[in-house]
Amino acid sequence: MDFIDEITITDVDIDWVEGILDGNIKFDQPRRNIIKNLESIDIQAFPGSGKTTILVAKLAILAKKWTSTTSGICVLSHTNVAREEIEKRLGNTEIGAELLRYPHFIGTVHSFFNSFIGLPWIRSKGNAVEIVDTDFVCADRWKNLPLWSHTPLLSRRKTHMDLCFKDELEKIDLGNLGENTQTYKTVKTIFKNSQKKGYFTFGETLLFAQEAVSNNPEIVVYVQKRFPILFIDEAQDTNSFQWDLINSTFPDSIRQGFGDENQAIYNYVGENGTDIFPRANPLILPESKRFNNNISKLANPLAISNAEMIGMNRTFDCKNTIFLFTTDKIDTVLEEYSKLILSTFTDEELKKYQLDGCHGIGMVHIKKEETKPEQLPKGIFDYWHDYNHKSISINTAPEYLVEYFMLGRNELDLTGEAYLQVEWVLKGLRILINKVANTTIIENKTSLINSFLNKLDNEKQNIFREKLLLILNKTSFLETEWVEIKSVISSILSLFDVDYGNSDFMEWSNNINITTSNDSDGLCPKNVFRYSDESGRSVDITLGSIHSVKGQTHLSTLVLETFSYNHNITSILPFIFGTPPKKKPGVRDIARLKCHYVAMTRARGLLCIAIPKDKVDKDSITNLELLGWNVCVIE
Repeated sequence: MDFIDEITITDVDIDWVEGILDGNIKFDQPRRNIIKNLESIDIQAFPGSGKTTILVAKLAILAKKWTSTTSGICVLSHTNVAREEIEKRLGNTEIGAELLRYPHFIGTVHSFFNSFIGLPWIRSKGNAVEIVDTDFVCADRWKNLPLWSHTPLLSRRKTHMDLCFKDELEKIDLGNLGENTQTYKTVKTIFKNSQKKGYFTFGETLLFAQEAVSNNPEIVVYVQKRFPILFIDEAQDTNSFQWDLINSTFPDSIRQGFGDENQAIYNYVGENGTDIFPRANPLILPESKRFNNNISKLANPLAISNAEMIGMNRTFDCKNTIFLFTTDKIDTVLEEYSKLILSTFTDEELKKYQLDGCHGIGMVHIKKEETKPEQLPKGIFDYWHDYNHKSISINTAPEYLVEYFMLGRNELDLTGEAYLQVEWVLKGLRILINKVANTTIIENKTSLINSFLNKLDNEKQNIFREKLLLILNKTSFLETEWVEIKSVISSILSLFDVDYGNSDFMEWSNNINITTSNDSDGLCPKNVFRYSDESGRSVDITLGSIHSVKGQTHLSTLVLETFSYNHNITSILPFIFGTPPKKKPGVRDIARLKCHYVAMTRARGLLCIAIPKDKVDKDSITNLELLGWNVCVIE
């Protein structure tokens, strides 16, 4: 479009955006070059390089210069991080408000294709859309299956999560159950009946979007006119199906992807990264402002990209440590790590960076069976037996409404950001209302609060805000308080002419509530190991999977050896040594490399690894020390 050709970003514009973002933010020349660039190109940005802040800066400048009232900027991601960054950095500015409203769109890949293509296409075929939710829809389909069909499905390791169209419409994957079997026919009938009710999974709505784009060239023309510029944040997490859909929908739009191919841990190998993102000749941001060059040198051998990361933060110069433990001492690893933290950081530093925290993470954290001797350690649970993988995290969908409320309060307490609490509470209320109504009353739109308010008149809006505030002001959600809170919820539901009745979703749960820690004198969140020394100094170690901490910054990180087909860290030790095998790594080792690259790039201060002692010989210990590791033997 002509007006885009006239947009030029200058150093004066960047000076301006530095001022409105944060007086402490200063963009160096490589980052300025990326902000100025308005070509179709990808940005390979290493951990801690500030890529999302760079993207927000570019968006602010573009919004300032934008002249069209009908065409906008499209920003896609797999989370709402970009939107949250805009709200954080630009929330009090008119530019921020402009970016978050028409004609611009900032949201997830799913929300975009649902809103603009998939759901309209479904409705154009004469189908209603009542619920779009994979967990709910698949569970509903399973519930409606006759009991006799469960056995042949379960014997083929098919669960309720397999009851959806995945790769293409009309095709169901039921293992070796053929289309002429009674089970297959029954399942397909259940699918059809489910969709007639207006029930769809997130994946199915994308399949309908693909069908719409393939069959209607005019949709592509409309989308590109509507969004002549497309940005994709965390582009490495986009799978091949999504890339195909994006490419076919935006063939001629200016497109820039921001991400890091080394951190593509959410998709199958070959579904992302090296062959899809980044495209040829990307702009590269190798400088990390998260940690120093000692950590970057230790993590670089695990990277699959050719470019090397450079650590620029000189705040800490810690003794990055590898713990070697005998199997009978595995339950002391967290204690030794805690001692190292207390000897490394002052109380002032621990307090200053308490929101970053100290973490213990591993690839395997779900306990399905007891660990066999040859597998030890198999998962995080082998290091601390109180670890519970079922405890709710931010990346896990809660089972009950109260858990949404608890997560919201936790977010407020940890970050001080009230909007994060509001989002969790509204998410829970939306699910409750739609569940009990058995239809979609509250749509899952980018602005969730508006999804509620748009359904109410002015008087009811005021009541809704009043009742919502009562929930937000609660500092705890104890079982003894839940009856009172349920009456508030009932008042909210009445505004939408629904009643929660006997909904299981309304049951009280303490899945993420506080529980007694290993420190019997204190309380701490579940999956937090607390250590106190003789002087009374203490430190909390938050335990979880590597996937759960992607995007986080820690004060300190301990990467734990775990087992999946083989011991994960041990399998990639040659890469950690900086002497990778000549043979190209297999699928599992590529997944291990990416996961542990993510794990080893979280810490701003102290990085540690825990490996069984029998996996590392004396020569290897010498090699590790030469590479910059401090080796501590626990025996």
